[in-house]
Order: sequence, then structure tokens, then C-alpha cells
Amino acid sequence: MKKNIDPSAPVGVFDSGVGGLTVLAELTRALPHEDFIYYGDEANAPYGALTHDEIRRVSLGVAKKLVGMGAKAITVACNTATAAAVEALREAYTDIPVIGTEPAVKSAADAGYRRILVLATPVTVAEERFSTLVKTRCCGAEVIAVPCPGLATMIEENDPSSPVFGEYLDKLISPHRGRFDAAVLGCTHYPLIKDAVMRAVGDGIPVFDGAAGIARQVARRLHDAGIEAPADKHGSVTLMSSGDVSRLESFMARVTSQK
Repeated sequence: MKKNIDPSAPVGVFDSGVGGLTVLAELTRALPHEDFIYYGDEANAPYGALTHDEIRRVSLGVAKKLVGMGAKAITVACNTATAAAVEALREAYTDIPVIGTEPAVKSAADAGYRRILVLATPVTVAEERFSTLVKTRCCGAEVIAVPCPGLATMIEENDPSSPVFGEYLDKLISPHRGRFDAAVLGCTHYPLIKDAVMRAVGDGIPVFDGAAGIARQVARRLHDAGIEAPADKHGSVTLMSSGDVSRLESFMARVTSQK
């Protein structure tokens, strides 16, 4: 880790579209003194529709943009990009913290739940990184991984209150009813439809997402590297997109109003 990073420099955050805004909102609450640059790579969305090599290529391209803008750290606010590209990013940028995103299965297991349903993209579920997470971090809990093809795209294209989400989720979840006592949102897009997920999993089933854990990890990494912004600094957020930045602004307003 290089020693001449400016603590007042921004933290770069990226996702294939609007999903990572759920992470950004948590970051701004947890770290109000930090500046953030968020890049929504909508021209390549959704990453789950790309091959692993394509995900690595576009992720490295976005990280290059953020580092070129002075980012002191990179937060990969996308489970799919983390699964496919975070190691390549860490190899490319050894001098700054690169923080990935993982499904909050450990949080659910630590809370005492023993049968955990995980909703995630097919890429996330198929990656060895997910299997390792389940084996090493779940304290012996049973994990039922449910790939959700196309769901991130549906979230990008529909209002969260649309009935299409209830219909879609019911089809995926109904074969597993009675087999789980907690659910995990394994994609940063999915908290945008958390109400629909809660209805689909049923009463009494807690739903976990990883945004708070990611924010804690970013805070730890900045602290450990000695590059936290001054505590008396007032942070800012810059939204950027390879598509329509006004969509990000609209979704960001929605995300912050939900909390």
C-alpha cells in the first residue's frame, strides 16, 4: 500500500447500474466525512449477462476511470463483479484498498439461523468464491442458493411496486417453502425490491442484505491504511454513468427515502 495517498481523496464505488446505490447510501450514512464517486456502468448492464472475461474487462475499465479521477479506494458494489473480477482488480491495484461485496450469509448464520435461502445472480452462485464463503463463514448452516436469472434487469426496468416481482419470486421460492428460516439478498439490486421479497418469503422470515457490512469493511480498510478523511470534513457524492445519469439520480433519491 503506497504511503502518499491523500486522505481527502474520494472513494470510488461502482456497479453495472442502480443496484450499487443501495451500498452507496449505506456508505454515506456510515462515513459522512468521505467523498464518494459512484459509477453506474449502465452501458454494460447487467453484468450477469456477460461472460466472466467480459465482466473482468469492464470492471477493470471502470476501476481505471475511478483511479484516474483520484480514487483512494475502490468499492465493488456488485456481487457479480466481485465474484468474477475482484481478484483481478486487486492484482491491478495493489497500492489502494479494493473492497468487494459478498452475500450476507455470515450475518444470517451469526444471528443463529440454520437454514438460509440466498437469492443471487447465476454468476454469483456458480463462482467458487461463493462456495468458499458458504463452507468457511456459515458455521455449519445449510445454505439454499437460488439463482435469479434476469432479476437485476427487471429491477432496472420496472417500478419496485410492480406485480411482476411477486410473480417472479413466488415461482422461484415456492419449491423451497418450509425449508428456510432466513433469506439473504445476494445482489445489490435486490434491496430495491425488499418489500416484494419479504412478501414472497412469508411472515416471520428475516431478510438480510450486505450493505451495512460492506460499509463497515470500507471503514476498516480506510482506517488500516491510514487514509480516512478528516472527521470534521463534510463529504460529498458524485454520480457518474456510462448511460443516463439522471436515472441514477432518480434511484438514489428513492433509495435514500426508503431508509
